[in-house]
Amino acid sequence: MPFETSPAYDRVLADDRNYHIVFLVVGGLFTVLLILFSVFCWWRLKRAPKRTFERRTFLWFGVAGVTFSLFMVVALWANVTSVVNPRQTLSGTKFSPVGQAWLDAGSAQLSPALQQAIDERLAWQRPKAVICAILLVAVVTLAVYLWRALIRRPRGRLMLAAGILSAAASVLLMLMVIGNTEERWPRSP
Repeated sequence: MPFETSPAYDRVLADDRNYHIVFLVVGGLFTVLLILFSVFCWWRLKRAPKRTFERRTFLWFGVAGVTFSLFMVVALWANVTSVVNPRQTLSGTKFSPVGQAWLDAGSAQLSPALQQAIDERLAWQRPKAVICAILLVAVVTLAVYLWRALIRRPRGRLMLAAGILSAAASVLLMLMVIGNTEERWPRSP
């Protein structure tokens, strides 16, 4: 980063660190849930009758759970390095003209133009986080219902496709909740 230490740049560093700490908390929660889901699937796999749809279902959900857990562990580790050294995380970052002007001014006090840009972004990001969280709960509930019904009595391909799509949508919504949970900028000094 070409900036020397200034109150504005120190504020950017602190905010970047806070963003990654929140990611660690929220992402860590989802990682623990994925690990618990994987353990549950492997446990059920051992109890399921041989050569059945139930057994194959728990096998593939167990594999998917472990795979996504490993992905999340890598993402969490990347965020740990960002918390430890936010200066390196931000090196090479290009700021908007409004953000660049604020950094060049050097004051920790946000300019009115920058505050307006932040408020406009948050006006979209906050509702998106809430909507995604609500949708995540709804889609996970639907996925559980579909897969329980499929395991009890395997049905047609349409039901199987709906189950697969609901599981995939759950992962996508989980990532959207994580990405939209933390505000990138502080609201006021």
